[in-house]
Amino acid sequence: MKQNLAGMVERARATLSTISLGQKVVIGLLLAGLLLGGFYFYSWITTPAQAPLFSNLASKDASAIVDELNAESVPYTLTDGGQTIMVAKDKVYGLRLTMSGKGLPAGQDTGYALLDQQGITTSEFQQQVTYQRAIEGELDKTLEALQGVNTAVVHVAIPKDQVFVTEQAKPTASVLLDLAAGTQLTGEQIQAVTNLVSSSIQGMDPSQVTVADSNGQVLSSAGTGITPAAGDARSQVETDYQNRLGANAQQMLDTVLGPGHSKVSVRADVDLSQKTSTSDHYTYNKGTPPLSSSGTTEKYTGSGTPVGGVLGPENMPNASGSSGNSNYTKTSATDNNAVDKTTTNTIAPPGDLKRLTVSVVMDSAVAGKLNQSQIQSLVTNAVGIDPVRGDAITVASMPFDNTAAKQAAADLAAAKAAASNAQMWSMIRTGGIAGGIALVILLVWLRNRRREEFEEEYEPLELSDDMLAELERLRVSSTREEASLDTRALELEAAERQKVRGDISAMVSEKPDEVAAMLRGWLSESKA
Repeated sequence: MKQNLAGMVERARATLSTISLGQKVVIGLLLAGLLLGGFYFYSWITTPAQAPLFSNLASKDASAIVDELNAESVPYTLTDGGQTIMVAKDKVYGLRLTMSGKGLPAGQDTGYALLDQQGITTSEFQQQVTYQRAIEGELDKTLEALQGVNTAVVHVAIPKDQVFVTEQAKPTASVLLDLAAGTQLTGEQIQAVTNLVSSSIQGMDPSQVTVADSNGQVLSSAGTGITPAAGDARSQVETDYQNRLGANAQQMLDTVLGPGHSKVSVRADVDLSQKTSTSDHYTYNKGTPPLSSSGTTEKYTGSGTPVGGVLGPENMPNASGSSGNSNYTKTSATDNNAVDKTTTNTIAPPGDLKRLTVSVVMDSAVAGKLNQSQIQSLVTNAVGIDPVRGDAITVASMPFDNTAAKQAAADLAAAKAAASNAQMWSMIRTGGIAGGIALVILLVWLRNRRREEFEEEYEPLELSDDMLAELERLRVSSTREEASLDTRALELEAAERQKVRGDISAMVSEKPDEVAAMLRGWLSESKA
């Protein structure tokens, strides 16, 4: 058993002695890489999965929870800028119960939760202030739910109701938004903020809401009724309208002149104001019985001149005092007829086109033989020009400067060629690396195969005790000097060595490979 183990050790040493220094370095690096990869894999396997214990924590609550976890020696990880605490997944619920028992996270009661803290001795002023704070807290939570809004602060000014005042003051609100990095609210989002706040408070108009961001930029100004949302909507509607009409005309011109030989520019003036009108129309149908009728009759019979007429010389009482008989009758009638009334409320939606102007320019090199009046008529019909509305169209023909287009085409061709060349060299490098790896694997496989064949053909030498003693003496004598002997012993030993050397020479000539492998093993052992 010991001889087999010694033989294996000798063969291993002999194999290592045949490997160059570079090969030893590569083998060492491979072994180190395997050990390091195994270490990381073992760490990844043994590390428990983590889950968030609490998220969106205030700095004060996060600090208190971390102190408790450190006191209990619980491993944790802070993420999301310290607002989220990650712990082992199997300990989440237990730690939540533990922290809840200690009043963590403490948080801050906002919103309608403030109304639960009122007592029976709360004054009317305290009730009003608490109600206002509750509304502000609820609005804060609502606005923070918007994407891109980190923190929202809402302040509401609710005027007191006055008994003897006809026009009550309107409530106002101010909103401060802390936006995430790189976030910019669009006009529609700003309009949504103003509508959310105004709709949550009775009697508040959206124009009474001021919106600003943490940089001090006013996003919506109160009192003016003009918000960036209106300008953005107008610009967006006009842009969409212009692009749609311009695309229709451009597609038609590209078919006639070819791509790149014409350009259409459309300018649309869109009215985004909403208009409301009310009209009443009355009609009477003949033959319809009246709703109500009333009549009066007045009669007079007697002597004397009846009193009436206009006071004057012609209408003076008879000076002689004579009188005559007179009759007076007056009849009046009033009928309340049924009349049909029609009330029409018309709401004109925004988006009415006020004026449209179109400009068309064509390349004179292509459009020289074309009739510009026909082109103008085609474009007029394509975009819907209305002269009554004040629309205008202009068609012109002039030479185009194609220098930029040619340069862009040349740059594009060069970029494509460079990309193709880079892709080809990338494939060559990848193929070379793959071929090199395959060659190294092939060389290692061939060497191992040769080594296995050599080990299979190797047969242990059968040496006598004298030969082993002589070989051992030769190995030892290479590292240290032998002790001096007397002359007679040296002569006898020389004769014996001569005989053994002859046997060794004969064995070397018969089996040179086996002797060489054994000597290399001894030499490597002596160097060690």
